[in-house]
Amino acid sequence: MAKTFETEKELVKAVKEMSKQVETLRDMELLQVLKRPWKLLWYSFLKGLMIGFGSVLGASVLITIFVYLVAQLSTVPFVGNYIDKIFSSTEISQQEAKDSTFIEQYKETKKSLETNN
Repeated sequence: MAKTFETEKELVKAVKEMSKQVETLRDMELLQVLKRPWKLLWYSFLKGLMIGFGSVLGASVLITIFVYLVAQLSTVPFVGNYIDKIFSSTEISQQEAKDSTFIEQYKETKKSLETNN
């Protein structure tokens, strides 16, 4: 039993020594940053660029997947009709912003086609 007790004391002593060394390393890291602030700024700048690039890339991928899935839903009978209406209204809104006379011609053609059917 006494041998185990000594081993635990040694273990506690080793852990305390290791924590002191970790503190020393942390202090040295802080001194390195204070000695070279431009290096910290450079790393922070690069980190910001990577975060920005990753955000844009991730958003692009997610939007692409979302649009693809919505396009696949247009083949579902009830949901597809609703999505087609949304897409057609979006297209109409975009065209109105570009050229209002083209929209008028589009509506006239659409009406004439509907009356023929």
